[in-house]
Amino acid sequence: MRHLKKVKKLNRTKSHREALLKNLASALFIHESIKTTKAKGMALKSYVEKLVNLAKRKDLHSMRLAFSLLRNKEVVKKLFNDVGERYKDVNGGYTRVLNLGTRKGDAAPMVLVELTRKKEKEEKK
Repeated sequence: MRHLKKVKKLNRTKSHREALLKNLASALFIHESIKTTKAKGMALKSYVEKLVNLAKRKDLHSMRLAFSLLRNKEVVKKLFNDVGERYKDVNGGYTRVLNLGTRKGDAAPMVLVELTRKKEKEEKK
């Protein structure tokens, strides 16, 4: 029985699944929206929500925890300086998952995972 086992396995080993989520989360923070399959998108959503909660705390310990999960200094810097600032007054719902239909090759359901608050465009002088 799978009582209290909430991890979506995604048909991968633990190390492969962790690497996949790290790469997807890094890509999401860099590009602010990514296209992936529905199962990966739903697993990514909870992973990213925890990272944004860490970024809202803005202390050294949470920064080190985020770095241990993402392993990329530039992404962690963007997460804490940019994304954490955008969501400092919001209590959840940092990501949005939009259905896109099916993929042409294998009919896998595709989704668009994006951050709910987009980066404001800087005005050109």
